[in-house]
Amino acid sequence: MVNGRWLMRDRRLLTLDEAELVAEARGIAARIDTFLIAREQSVLSKLIALGGSMEAESFEVQVKVRVSEPAVIAEALQRPDIQVTAYKHYRQYDDYFFFDDPGNGRLRFREDDLITEKGEVASVRSRLTLIGQRREGRLGRDVLLSRSRFLAPAAHTLRFYREYFVPGNEVSIQKDRRRWHVRYQDTEFFVNLDTLEQPALGHFLEIKSRTWSRKDAERKAELLSELLALIGASGGEPVLQDYIEIAAAGKAS
Repeated sequence: MVNGRWLMRDRRLLTLDEAELVAEARGIAARIDTFLIAREQSVLSKLIALGGSMEAESFEVQVKVRVSEPAVIAEALQRPDIQVTAYKHYRQYDDYFFFDDPGNGRLRFREDDLITEKGEVASVRSRLTLIGQRREGRLGRDVLLSRSRFLAPAAHTLRFYREYFVPGNEVSIQKDRRRWHVRYQDTEFFVNLDTLEQPALGHFLEIKSRTWSRKDAERKAELLSELLALIGASGGEPVLQDYIEIAAAGKAS
C-alpha cells in the first residue's frame, strides 16, 4: 500500500494488467528478432548492431621486417634526426575469428594492457576490429598499402562475442609491443617493436604512417625505406603478411 492506495495484494499487481503486458512484450521481442535476423546476415551488420562501430576514411602505408636484436633498434630510434613524440609499452592479447564466408573478413578481439616502467598494468582497453581479407596494393618491393578497418569498443566478454559471431575458426596471438610515435622529415610515423610470444614467432619491426593520396603514399614509402636504413633494419627479412596470417599458416601445418 502506498499513500493509502493498494498497489499489490496477495502478490498480484492491482494497477497493471500483467498478462496484457507480457503479451505485448512478447510481440515487441518477436519484431526485434525479425529485425535483427534481417540485419545480421554479415559480420559487419552484427558489429554495427552492437553499436559504437566506426570506420576511418584513411589508408596507411606500412613495412614490416624480422629483427634479431630489438634492443639495437630501440637504441637507434634515439638518433637526433628522429624525433620521438610519444612512447608506450603494451601487452596485447588478440583473438581472431575466421568465418566460413571469406567475404566476411576476419574479426579481431584485442585486449591492450598498458604497461608502466615498473612492469605493472596501468590500464586495460578492449576493442573489436573487422579486417578485410585483401590488401589494397603494394608500393615497391616491401611496402604495403592497406585500407582502414571498422572499429568498435568491446564492452562484453570474449565468450559473448564467440557465441554472437559464431566463427568457423579461431586463432589467438599474444605479443609484447613497444610503440613509438616519431617524426622524420616532418612526417609522422608509428614504430612498433613486437615480440610474438604465443605462438613464438620472434621479433618484428613494423613502421606505419597514415596517408590520403597515391602521391603521398609513394613519398612515405620512400621515407619508410630511409627509416629502416637509419635504424639498421634495412637488411631484415621483409614480411608481407599480417601476424595472424603467419600464425594461422603455422597452425594449419
